[in-house]
Amino acid sequence: MRDAPVKVVHVLGTLDRGGVETIALRQCRTIPASCVKQTFVLLGPHEGLLAPQFRAAGADIRRCPLNPQVTFPIRIWNVLSSIRPDVVESHVSLVSGLVLAAASAARVPVRIARMHSEGDGRRDTLARRLQRALLREMLCNSATDVLGVTSAALAFADPPPHDHRYRVVPDQVDVDRFGLVPRVRQTGAGPILTHIGRASPEKNRAFLMEVYTEARRLNSGVRLVVAGPGGVEDLMSVAPRVAADPAVHLLGHTECPEDVLAMTDVLLLPSVREGLPGVVLEALASGVPVLATELPGLRELAARLRGLHLLPLRVGPVKWAETALTLASTSEAERKLISEGVRDSEFALSSGDQWWRTVWTASR
Repeated sequence: MRDAPVKVVHVLGTLDRGGVETIALRQCRTIPASCVKQTFVLLGPHEGLLAPQFRAAGADIRRCPLNPQVTFPIRIWNVLSSIRPDVVESHVSLVSGLVLAAASAARVPVRIARMHSEGDGRRDTLARRLQRALLREMLCNSATDVLGVTSAALAFADPPPHDHRYRVVPDQVDVDRFGLVPRVRQTGAGPILTHIGRASPEKNRAFLMEVYTEARRLNSGVRLVVAGPGGVEDLMSVAPRVAADPAVHLLGHTECPEDVLAMTDVLLLPSVREGLPGVVLEALASGVPVLATELPGLRELAARLRGLHLLPLRVGPVKWAETALTLASTSEAERKLISEGVRDSEFALSSGDQWWRTVWTASR
């Protein structure tokens, strides 16, 4: 008799555009439903823009809002008990400790925490430190695996010494979708600086406008492309007339980041907090050099891949603009080397890669 599909529950905030959600959607589309039945339990206030695409790919969606927090543990336990999954994979930072404790109580055999960022963006108060310590203890007591996209992201979970459940498993990029595209520049056209990312505080998109202003002072032909959901209020906070600037293209949510990267000379990522940004891997796979904030996880990535250049935010927008313009003139030969470096690395997703068989079917 043929085995029933493995039932996997993913716990996320919302299904909006982001690195985690993009990878999850790819998995829904490529992993046969006969092998894995995927359900997404969402803790946020809404389902998110990508929810229809997840449903079209065969996934189920359930909501279990984190608020009110006092009743959350019993509510998430009820949801998991009703689904009776083989695997729970939680993507909600240290809150995964609470989720996986409920999963353990619901007798879920495989309980995985995915750590995607090197922090939570919260103020470091005494109450917050105590809360983190409690969640880390719950994580340690309930997880069968704790997987960080980088060493810095894993460190936020405070791994116990020599605990082999805690390990680094980096995200990967689809190198068949994101590949080298030769740049075809119109005569007299200036360099295109691009940012792809949602309008959230950790992305620090307002700093882009300062860099763009300085870059235009150095080269009047510079254009700026900003793609990502969430509106433009963060950009308008420093440049109220940005929407009327003919050299700035505000694309909003895009389903085809590969098309945006195909016209990009350099990708800018001035984040204040990151893990392993998927857009960086996508850009490098496309042969696009990246200028990003000097953060622990990105330092790990820069040591292993060509084309990723880091600067601290404190050096200011002038230095960022100068560096961005230098990178924008990267030769086609160097772009090819950048792309090939990703394709030949552990960050390249193979079409035959079925790592999930080992992770998710451990319960069998």
